[in-house]
Amino acid sequence: MPEWLAKAIKRTTFFEKATLAIGLATIAVGFYFIQLLFSTDRKLSWLMLIAILNWLSLLILVIIASLNADVKEELSLVIKEHTDETRLLKEITHELLDEMKMLRKEMRK
Repeated sequence: MPEWLAKAIKRTTFFEKATLAIGLATIAVGFYFIQLLFSTDRKLSWLMLIAILNWLSLLILVIIASLNADVKEELSLVIKEHTDETRLLKEITHELLDEMKMLRKEMRK
């Protein structure tokens, strides 16, 4: 398997699986109840409009929850990389400081 494909296919977490299940259940149940409401009224009423807007709001919340989980994963990777880079910069700074001390000693002689 190519490396780029392995990076693209990541292991799904429990939260992602649960979000997918909840999203699909929200779509199915919402659509069923909206269809049931439409079959009784046979016209677009205020109750029908409120049901549709609430259903869409739930779908948007599920999408936002999924996006938040992805952002959290990406931020944890960025923080890890930042920590490694900071550690490396600290080592470089200590090496430069040691070199400056050696140069000062040589200049005093």
